[in-house]
Amino acid sequence: MVDECGRDRKEQIREAVRDGYGKIARSGSGCGCSSTSCCGSTAAEQVAKSVGYSEAELAVLPEGANMGLSCGNPTALASLRPGEVVLDLGSGGGFDVFIAGPKVGPAGRVIGVDMTPDMVSKARQGLAAYRRHTGLDNVEFRLGEIEHLPLADASVDVVISNCVLNLSPDKPQVWREIGRVLKPGGRVAISDLALLKPLPQEIKDMIESLIGCIAGAVLVEETRALAEAAGLVELHLTPKPGYIDSMMDWNDPLFRTVVEKLPPGANAGDYVTSLEVAAKKAQGPASGAGEKPQRVYTPAVAELVALGAAVAANCETCFKYHYGQAHRHGVSIEDMACAVAMAQKVKDAPARALLDLAHRYLGGAATAQEAAAASVNTCCGASAKRTRKQ
Repeated sequence: MVDECGRDRKEQIREAVRDGYGKIARSGSGCGCSSTSCCGSTAAEQVAKSVGYSEAELAVLPEGANMGLSCGNPTALASLRPGEVVLDLGSGGGFDVFIAGPKVGPAGRVIGVDMTPDMVSKARQGLAAYRRHTGLDNVEFRLGEIEHLPLADASVDVVISNCVLNLSPDKPQVWREIGRVLKPGGRVAISDLALLKPLPQEIKDMIESLIGCIAGAVLVEETRALAEAAGLVELHLTPKPGYIDSMMDWNDPLFRTVVEKLPPGANAGDYVTSLEVAAKKAQGPASGAGEKPQRVYTPAVAELVALGAAVAANCETCFKYHYGQAHRHGVSIEDMACAVAMAQKVKDAPARALLDLAHRYLGGAATAQEAAAASVNTCCGASAKRTRKQ
């Protein structure tokens, strides 16, 4: 059964992705996110070079780590520094983890998280070769969903990800998790697929395009809204359309199938782009001089407040409008329900209790304002009495 929040549908998508990428892990080839691709190591290397990985980086990778699943180069975008703790969302066979490890050095650490057991197993098989090639023991792989990361709050300096976020059926939750695990001032460097305009419904319904990173992609501006709602600042979104054109040059079966479903005269690059996302988590209130304090009142928070106000005011039109706006900013159904519940408590509370609370918080200022309000009410009451007597 599917509830009104579509939770069962989300789990169906997650299972389809897990199954698809499990097959890729077992076959050792994915090229361009496509489980239907039959490209080998040469084509996988071509994919990596086309998005900016150097021959030196690729030369020291453990065998099988590069399966051609990249749509960008987040490790370059992140400008990793020695000693940093890096988290790779959807680490697959360990490709970006193994490249990031030498960049952070022995004092740093790189953690890969993937929900597919076959992928985690494949990545761990490369650990011995990585240690031999680099002399480092600073990377690890954890089984887990990117919507529920197995990491502590504020424990990571940099979050990277390569062609993975588009696969999640709950992207707002992924972005919230990114914000949770990042340290104040921490960085985000993500390469992902995004939409320049909505895909035809027929393509969205194709399960092979879901596994191929396309059907789950969202519009570029929606990505911006989700990141902002998670409290990230200094956002820079850079489309890289050349990746899609390259996929067409490789005659990838997935992209060939997708193009056949597009309107006449259209091509995949008209709809889909590789997108670089760079951002930071705002500094907290205790940050150093000259740094901006963390922005708490985000657009998402504003819509939660507005939803509560709509409930308190019994305004159906207001509620419908702000529900839509909250959804656009990536607010979850659970958070909206919490805002409504809190508003109902406030609405149902006795007026005296609220006044007592105001006195405790505001002290003399509240007393003065209450006295002023009482004088107005007395006048109104006297006026009303005179009207009744007449």
